[in-house]
Amino acid sequence: MTSVSGYVGASSSITAEDVPALYEGAKFYSPAVGDSNKTSINSWLAGLLDRNGPVPLLRVESLPPETPCVSVCVIGSGSAMSDLPPAGDEFELAVRQIERLQQITFGAIYPLAAATISALVAVVTAAQLRVPLLDADGMGRAFALIHHTAMHLSGVSPTPLAAVGPTGESVLIEVPAGPRADRMLRANVDTVGGWAALAAYPTTAGVLRRAALPGTMSRIANVGRLLLDRTDPDRLVTRLGAITGCRRLARGRIAELEHLSRPSDVTIPAHPSSLVVDEVGGLGRQLRIELRSEIVAVFADGALIAGAPDLMCLLDVSRGTLATLDSLEPGDLIDVLVTPADAVWYSPAGIEMVGMGSHGIPLVHPRRR
Repeated sequence: MTSVSGYVGASSSITAEDVPALYEGAKFYSPAVGDSNKTSINSWLAGLLDRNGPVPLLRVESLPPETPCVSVCVIGSGSAMSDLPPAGDEFELAVRQIERLQQITFGAIYPLAAATISALVAVVTAAQLRVPLLDADGMGRAFALIHHTAMHLSGVSPTPLAAVGPTGESVLIEVPAGPRADRMLRANVDTVGGWAALAAYPTTAGVLRRAALPGTMSRIANVGRLLLDRTDPDRLVTRLGAITGCRRLARGRIAELEHLSRPSDVTIPAHPSSLVVDEVGGLGRQLRIELRSEIVAVFADGALIAGAPDLMCLLDVSRGTLATLDSLEPGDLIDVLVTPADAVWYSPAGIEMVGMGSHGIPLVHPRRR
């Protein structure tokens, strides 16, 4: 990536050499997701960038305000995507459907979430359409539902949206309400193959200047570079903190993995479970980590010390790498890390949408006490 003068931490383009860093950074902001698609996705994107050339990465403010823009992401099951990998044109087809419907041509692509493989498929789509990628997104991390976005909080509708499955079948949804759009979309994802390429939130660059979260693609690239530069965990946490505000809550060994059947909000696609960690050194506390599709709360000796919308992740101390939730074993030595989400998520509307209450934990966030 080539730095842009005056724009600290940003880049002018994304090349094939940047793909590993983008992947690792995107995983940091979606630590529940495993690596089952890593090789195929990275090879797909790197090959595309080699053939088509670098993708320009632009600030939203650098585009004329009337420029049409649309977001893309992957929706559905990661295991389904492993079983039915992309043919390669699903995201382009989803964007083209909205273009035909609205009789416009999009001038830029942005990721719905600069996290998970959705961050990488945004680069794929921009490369295929030969348009710039915006250095912005709607979540600043990964959330479960498509209306959990800064755009939704700003009054931007996710529709019309198009979802294209791996078999070529597609769904077009036009409803005014974001939660309704999410329910209708998820009702069709299994039918089209278990996962789908989603194009949503068609709008303009002028609207995104106030509604999107800036600098998030550059951020995951910088985080990814740190994660690829293997170093001791203490130094890694310090360096991550300088970029993201990340800090360590505790270091400890996993004592127990619990798979529970507690009731949870049926709108959130996850299964509640818990992780018990015995702190090594420090205060010798016992931590209970509440899991859904992500880590949603951390308690130390019964006291809440971090919770959604904070981004909480686990670092495998012995390897100096992120530990995904599907890779944990009793006895593992881990660092429990917390990174603040973007400021919009700590507003009353943001907390109501993606805070701990949305995961069935009706407690006041530590920041709001």
